[in-house]
Amino acid sequence: DTDGWTVSLPGLELVHGNKMIKAADEGGEDWYFVAPSKFLGAKRSAYGGQLSFRHGFFEYDSAGEDMKGGIDVVLSSEQHGITIGLSHVIPAWQFKSDHSLDLIESAGWVLESTGGPPSKPDMQRLLSSLSSLKIRGGFYVGHEDCYLMGVRMEAGPP
Repeated sequence: DTDGWTVSLPGLELVHGNKMIKAADEGGEDWYFVAPSKFLGAKRSAYGGQLSFRHGFFEYDSAGEDMKGGIDVVLSSEQHGITIGLSHVIPAWQFKSDHSLDLIESAGWVLESTGGPPSKPDMQRLLSSLSSLKIRGGFYVGHEDCYLMGVRMEAGPP
């Protein structure tokens, strides 16, 4: 389902395709695909589960430089003042990659506030009132045409 997704960079056009969303930039911008409301709110049941998706590029121009570093997936709870991120999710130089990210504190997530890992209570509070889910689209310094599809948030064990 691709309804309701937006992009974080003003002026960037989001295109809805067959079971996918895509956007293209002209280079250098950091931007994210921003999830719609169905992925937000009371998602406590996702603790111990997974966030999965396919990420890819129709084309990209690295302008002779490596892929830019940064946070690839960001989860936030405004209510609890918690933001976590996960880096090194999207591999460089690949046109398509499938991902299943564990929604648990030991999966490499990092707290924005401290740079350290979140605690179990941090993860549970975050998921109990999720206000933002973002998946990065801007990775290269040159033009890129990026897509996202099959985003799912799966519940963990009871």
